[in-house]
Amino acid sequence: MPPENSRLLYEELRRRWGSVAPVEILPSVTAWLILDHQAALEVIWNERLFSSDARRWNAGIDPGWAADAPQLVMLGPRPSVSRLDAQEHRRQRHALTGVLDQIDLPRLRRLVQQQADHLVDRWAPRATADLVAEYSRPLTWTVFAHLFGFSPQSIPALEALVDAVTGTADDAAYADAELLEAMRRLVNARVATPGSDLASWLTHATPLTDTEIAHNLVQLLLFGATSTVNWVGNALRLLLSDSLVSSSVATGRLTPSDVLDRTLMDDPPIPNIAGRWATEDIMFAGHAVRAGDLLIPCLAAANNDPAILGGRAVHTSGRAHLAWGTGAHGCPAKDMARLIAETAVDVALRRLGEPRLDTPGSATVSRQSLWCSGPAELPVAFTPVHPEHRTEAPPELPDVLPVPERTRTGDAEEGETTQRWGWWNSMTGW
Repeated sequence: MPPENSRLLYEELRRRWGSVAPVEILPSVTAWLILDHQAALEVIWNERLFSSDARRWNAGIDPGWAADAPQLVMLGPRPSVSRLDAQEHRRQRHALTGVLDQIDLPRLRRLVQQQADHLVDRWAPRATADLVAEYSRPLTWTVFAHLFGFSPQSIPALEALVDAVTGTADDAAYADAELLEAMRRLVNARVATPGSDLASWLTHATPLTDTEIAHNLVQLLLFGATSTVNWVGNALRLLLSDSLVSSSVATGRLTPSDVLDRTLMDDPPIPNIAGRWATEDIMFAGHAVRAGDLLIPCLAAANNDPAILGGRAVHTSGRAHLAWGTGAHGCPAKDMARLIAETAVDVALRRLGEPRLDTPGSATVSRQSLWCSGPAELPVAFTPVHPEHRTEAPPELPDVLPVPERTRTGDAEEGETTQRWGWWNSMTGW
């Protein structure tokens, strides 16, 4: 739904329930929706009381449940950095951030700019485009596939799988299993032949097991690619629909970075964090929360909490948002995502001049689920623009990571099932 409609819903929930509202995400599957900024911070920060590990869930998940409840696929357990606590979380996060720090950001910026200019060149002369289907999506997916080590030919299949999982399609559980299997194949290939990509670095330069690497790659793709596509789309939609914002950018009072921060504040591409679980019975914000209850920090609501807006109805910019998460579980790839988004918006502003929404009543169709929010399409019209480059072939993708030295000493585990919930039963219970 549009951001303004979401804000009205959150206001109504606050009036009725306060900072935490009981909600039903499926029949007989309940959760606590965290609406206020301070309450969301407490749930995100307090690892002792609120765990990221879905094995604590008192709803009694079983391996077959996700197949019948696609909304729950994103909430399932994984041996990955976003689904673990304490020492295990820190061990994986240290390995993951160490690899992400190897990315050459100036080279990545050049890569994104070259690809963005190439996309604009393809449709600029015809004076119309869909800035989601023909810009933010192909740009983001080209960059992510290159970073991960996938071929361009793999992009349509990967994109369809990620859309099914994050959009909670009926086949979300199947798509999630297929996505994990794709990551396993990638890891196996990089064990034999490392390349200049994240999969190779995780495989050869970290102590993570192949299973952990595959699950972390799934998480990076689910949250990274989808959120970047939606972040760019939401920012461009704001520029196209809000004349005050667009004029402020034109006169230099706001930068593209400011617009992206305002988008994270008002219309975050990930509206809700995919779950925390209470570790004990507590009273929280006036409600009796039981051990194992699911709590969902609503970033879209917390960012628009009247307590942090200071009475202002509209943001100018600011970084008080929780769109990256915070604390130990803050997004480990936010610098990379910001670089991609800033470059994409900057190229669009530089190349398109004064585009306008090309839809009846300037309305746009949104793609929204519990876990993602962005325009499904963004048709625009503009004055025809001459291509800057004459070649039809896309520019060569430069490497933004070196090839890791082959220091790997361990091998992948054998015989592990690729079933979505398959690793659950092999782990020690609580």
